[in-house]
Amino acid sequence: MLQPNKELKSRIYKSTGKPRSRSQNPRARSKSPGSKMSTKQKNTNRQLVDSYLHEISSNSKLSVSLDFMGICAFSYRKITFVIEVPLESKSGFFVYSSFDGDANKYKLSERVDAWNKWLANIGKLSRVSCVKAGKRTVFTLKGNERDIRRRETFQKTLEFFVEMSLKLHNILHPTETKVVDKVCLTRTPVAVA
Repeated sequence: MLQPNKELKSRIYKSTGKPRSRSQNPRARSKSPGSKMSTKQKNTNRQLVDSYLHEISSNSKLSVSLDFMGICAFSYRKITFVIEVPLESKSGFFVYSSFDGDANKYKLSERVDAWNKWLANIGKLSRVSCVKAGKRTVFTLKGNERDIRRRETFQKTLEFFVEMSLKLHNILHPTETKVVDKVCLTRTPVAVA
C-alpha cells in the first residue's frame, strides 16, 4: 500500500491551515469541548469510511484501508490519492492529489469554481480547492459528512474527485494528457439515486 509523503503532507497542512488529526493517545489530546465525546463517537466516520474502502477494495484491484491515524493512499493512472478522515465527528473527510507543474492561476481558479458549482448542482455538499505547496499544486476535496452516509454516495464523490484530478493533470501537463472517462473504482459502476 502507498504511504503519503510526510513532507508534502506537512506543506498541505501549512498552506490550507487545516489542523492535523489528533493523537490516538488520550493523554496527548487537549481538553476541548469536543473531547467530552467518547472515542467510539469520534471514530464513527473513520469506521464508516474504512468499511466503504474495504467494500470498494473487495470489488476492485485497489487494496485500501485506513491506518490508525485515519489515512490511506492509493494510485489511479499513476496519480497518488490520499484519503484522510479526521478523528473529530462532523468533520467529514479529505482527499488530496498533488501535481508537479504550474498553470495560470486564473485558469485553475475558474476550473475549481466550475467544479464546485457542478458539485452543488448534483446535490453534493463536498467542495474542491487548489493550492500551491512549494513547487507542487495540491488539489483537495473537503468531503462533507452527508456525502459519507451511504457507500454509494461516498464512492461516487471519490470517483468524481479522481476524474477531476485527471482533468487537472491535463491542464498542468498538456503534453502528457491522460485519458479522462467516467471513473469507476469497482468492476461494477455504482448508480446513485
